[in-house]
Amino acid sequence: MPRHAIGCFGQQLGCDASCEPAGRKQLHKRVCWPMPRLPMTKSDPQPAPREEPDPRRYVALAPAPPEGPLELEQLLPAGGEIELEIGFGRGQFLLQRAQAAPGSRILGIEIKRKWAYVVEQRAKRMGLDQVRVFGADARELLPRMLPVGGVTRVFMHFPDPWWKARHAKRRLRGPETFDPVARLLRAGGELFIQTDVEERAQTFIEDLREHPGFELPAGDYIADNPYGAQSNRETRAIADGLPVFRILARRTPER
Repeated sequence: MPRHAIGCFGQQLGCDASCEPAGRKQLHKRVCWPMPRLPMTKSDPQPAPREEPDPRRYVALAPAPPEGPLELEQLLPAGGEIELEIGFGRGQFLLQRAQAAPGSRILGIEIKRKWAYVVEQRAKRMGLDQVRVFGADARELLPRMLPVGGVTRVFMHFPDPWWKARHAKRRLRGPETFDPVARLLRAGGELFIQTDVEERAQTFIEDLREHPGFELPAGDYIADNPYGAQSNRETRAIADGLPVFRILARRTPER
């Protein structure tokens, strides 16, 4: 390599120091070396460890429902309408809804105990005393809830589609899902379902058309979410430009 082609090592390595260019008959006079990174010692401040419970402990940490009948008026003692969210996931809708409707009492059920624990802690930090959550299977809890007709609204946001045939029994659909919901809803009460899977939306529509306890609006779907809160999945679907299918069914009066 010719001498005039020799450049500043510091510049090649990102050094901010300025160096004189090398002439044809002289070597470079100043070489910039990067400052060596010294190893950390025990005296150096260490980053605080992230306080995250061991995943195996979530079963014990998650709020569990009591045994026997679940009296909603006792679980949610403050006055106001009772709302129920089935499968709240990361809890964005649940917490936003509690802020948008401070006069309502809201019970959330989530089968993943990690999120039941996390959302319960967030609700406490936010001072949302009208919120209560359980880490449990809604299909087991709904039949135990009382009183009949004591709930004003039920929310189901983006239920897992469970694509595989062997998982079909896990899908929230049919009389085994909507009979307990109809039992809990008061006359005129609302069942709000959202999904970004058109096939699942059509399944919900078919189930609700056949159920004597619900009536659907003209056209089956509604355009907007009227509850002043969004689930995590709804926010992501809107950001990604995905269609969201929204169903608002009402509880028919008992005949």
